[in-house]
Parts: sequence; structure tokens; C-alpha cells
Amino acid sequence: MYAYIYDDFINQGKFGKLLYQIEKRLTDLNLNGKIIRLGVSKNIKSAVDDEIRQGTRTIVAVGNDKTVSQVINHVLNNRSDDRHQVTLGIIPINLKENKIATAIGIKSIEAACEILLARRLEIFQLAQINQDFFLFKAALNATDTILEIDHNFIIQNLKPALVEITNCPFLSAPETPDRKLKLRIYNKEGESMFSFKDLLVVNKNAAIITDDSLAVQPPAKIRPSLEKIRIIVGKERSSWQAGLT
Repeated sequence: MYAYIYDDFINQGKFGKLLYQIEKRLTDLNLNGKIIRLGVSKNIKSAVDDEIRQGTRTIVAVGNDKTVSQVINHVLNNRSDDRHQVTLGIIPINLKENKIATAIGIKSIEAACEILLARRLEIFQLAQINQDFFLFKAALNATDTILEIDHNFIIQNLKPALVEITNCPFLSAPETPDRKLKLRIYNKEGESMFSFKDLLVVNKNAAIITDDSLAVQPPAKIRPSLEKIRIIVGKERSSWQAGLT
């Protein structure tokens, strides 16, 4: 059974015609399912928890990158073992705010419906930031950032600098316990690149933004995660660099 979680921003009247077209196409493709409209009486955590408890195996995020990120995090933070049975689908509303969908080959709303029907699955490995997770990247653009890399050495950026952490989530090779994330530090003086297994980020003035959608307040511990999630993808996915820049 499919459950379609509609983010609250698409309850606006201007999306009415678009949602009608989506629902009609899903019906034509025999992809009917339960529609959950988020709002005052229903938040995304309770929606995800309810569906996992009821045995729903495919949850489709209808919205933007923030919608997708929230669904992923609430699935993975659910305490039931059934969370590992959940497959994520995506129907992007406004492609400019759906870089995750673009990166995994979902280039339009019309294509999203056909991709759900084809049900081409791929397993993604996550990165962890404190108690939450991200697929592709986390970034912080600020002054006075302190970075502790692998409990080994510390970098302090007093001047404005972009700190970007990237995760390659595609399971294209056998898993290894030595999987690392990439760290890029860029300022007017140049850039530095590192690989790491454990990173502590400290900054009192700015938030870390994950996958261009969710804000996490430092201090934050960032590391590769053993958690994975199945996602329905398109045939021609982009590189994460093309999807999330």
C-alpha cells in the first residue's frame, strides 16, 4: 500500500489543479493510496509513525527537499524494526526546491508518477549529524567556526569560510567499515580538503544546513552512518554535485 504525505505548503489553493492532475495520473496508473495532508491536526512525525505502525511499506513524500529530508529522518528515527521495510518515493512540487529528486533521476512531476510505477529501487547509505541524518551534504557559511577532525586535530576559521561536508550515498560498491565523508573548507585564501570518520563542528552564530533543507544548530557531531533507506529512483540519476549545489 502507498501512503502519500502532502506537505502543508501544498494545501494552498494555487496547487489545487496540479494536485488534481497528479491524483488523476496516479489513479490511471493504478497507484491509488492513502493521502495524508499535513497541517495543524497532523504533523509529519505522527504521519510517518502511524503509517509504519499500520504496516505501510511505501511512503511517498509530496513536496520539496525539506519534506523528503523530514520523512527520511522520521522513518530512521522510528523505534520499530518495521522502519527497515519502508521504501521512500518522491513527487516533487517545484523542481527548484527539489534537488534531491533531481539528483536521483526524478526530473518532473509527470516523470515522478511513471517512476513510482516502474519501482526501480536503490539503497542509499546516510550520514549522521547529531541524532539526524542527511543524504548528500551539510554546509555552514560563517565566521568563527571550529572543526575537530577525527579527535586528532583542530582547525579554527576566524574569517568567513564555507564549510561543506559531503556524503556519497550510492551503494555502488561493497560496504566497508572505513567509509569516510569529505570535508571542504573554502575562503578567499583558497580551499582545503579532508576525509574523515568523525567531525565536530562548533559555531555559536550560524546553523548547519543539511541537503539544502533542514537546519541543525552546532555543536554538531557528523559521521558516516550505518543506516540505509530504499528510494524509488529514475533511470538517469544525476551526480550529487549536479543535484545539490
